[in-house]
Amino acid sequence: MNKLTIIVTLLLLTIGYARASFLDSVKREKWGDLEVVWIEDDKFPKFTASIYFQNGAVSDSIPGLTQATFDQLTSGTSKETEKQIAEFFDFYGANIRSSVTHEYSVMSIQALTKDMDPVVSKVCEIMQDARYPVNELKSYVSRSKSRLKNLVTNHAGLADRIFRDISLQGTNYSEPVEGTLASFDKLNSEVLKERLAELSRTKKVLYLAGSSEVKNIKKIISEKCKWSYETKLSPVAISKPSPQSSIYLIPVTGANQAQIRIGRYMNYEEMKGKHDQFYFLGAFLGGGFTSKLVQELRVKRGLTYSAGAYVSMQRDYARAGIMTFSKSETTAEAISIIRDIFNEVSDANQITDKEFKHEQGHQIGGYAFHFEETNAFLGQIMLYDHQKRDLSELATYPDRIAAMTKKDLARANMEAFPWERQTIIVVGDKSLEKSLSRIRPVKILNFEKFL
Repeated sequence: MNKLTIIVTLLLLTIGYARASFLDSVKREKWGDLEVVWIEDDKFPKFTASIYFQNGAVSDSIPGLTQATFDQLTSGTSKETEKQIAEFFDFYGANIRSSVTHEYSVMSIQALTKDMDPVVSKVCEIMQDARYPVNELKSYVSRSKSRLKNLVTNHAGLADRIFRDISLQGTNYSEPVEGTLASFDKLNSEVLKERLAELSRTKKVLYLAGSSEVKNIKKIISEKCKWSYETKLSPVAISKPSPQSSIYLIPVTGANQAQIRIGRYMNYEEMKGKHDQFYFLGAFLGGGFTSKLVQELRVKRGLTYSAGAYVSMQRDYARAGIMTFSKSETTAEAISIIRDIFNEVSDANQITDKEFKHEQGHQIGGYAFHFEETNAFLGQIMLYDHQKRDLSELATYPDRIAAMTKKDLARANMEAFPWERQTIIVVGDKSLEKSLSRIRPVKILNFEKFL
């Protein structure tokens, strides 16, 4: 038995024990219609309560509506101003955050356990009595529009926004979660209150972390929140992406380098049962300094400073993508090399044992660190539940990665990154059109169309 085999075996045994312990700490209960997931954690006298709403931006009647509903939730009630609400939460050192995806929304509350009653009661009160005052909403709209207009100076952010729009065209997910310049003008207090009422009626799951005292939240929620759970959303079907024949060039004035985004969306059937392989693929291609893209683009050729890759999976769809940048004069070369890397990784014979085992060891060795923070673990459970995956997969992940072969990696790459289906967008100087046209025909788009 060689040293690597011994090390991997010991890691698997250690991680397997750690995972089993983590999973043992996960409790599931049903409080009436409310599903509850609780991780017992008494290391600190604080609690986390994350409310998962099975309702996200895909249901928006106006792009950005759900995001604005949560962003402005604490802007005022019939009894208190935004300033008074902020002072209340500051007094208790409470942290209220929200995140919105197309498929679901989450609102998280963190505070000291001893302050759970007043803090959670206040959140329930606000959810029932949020008024979205006109002055505060006007200020929010103004800030949001300014942020979007300023994207022209943030080429990376602009590229990400445009890439999402173009790569998801023809699906229900192309509208930006955060809204558009046009949609912000359609927001008003009434539509925000209506959206909040919809969210209060939707199916919810409560994810808790803290000592056993945190379960006292049950009484607070039942008496103060008055939620219902009648609205359940069905999965949204999407078709396979169509072949791509163009490069989309978005000119920006004065750019001396170009932002490059390459990728596509994947439907449920394409990603079903392959979460681990695709996660491994994203890390292998662009998960750090030793990843394939960084080694080929930066270390060997000096074409960029950084390059990343991901295959990000939700419940009904996934997105595969490459993110990098290069000087204007080397942009076309960088894209051609990425194409060559796709071809190389799609052939198991061209993947070296050294680079494959390096990533395999990195994935297995670093896996346990994903569970150091209870809140991170809670978030991972939430994602698995949303994807309708069994939590036992958390425990067996290192074993499945250890069992992966170069053929598995090559197959995953062929499925996620077939060149003829990749959407390519470049944000940079208009002079790039000539060099890019040697790869594919170029379509020039105005960035203002995507704001």
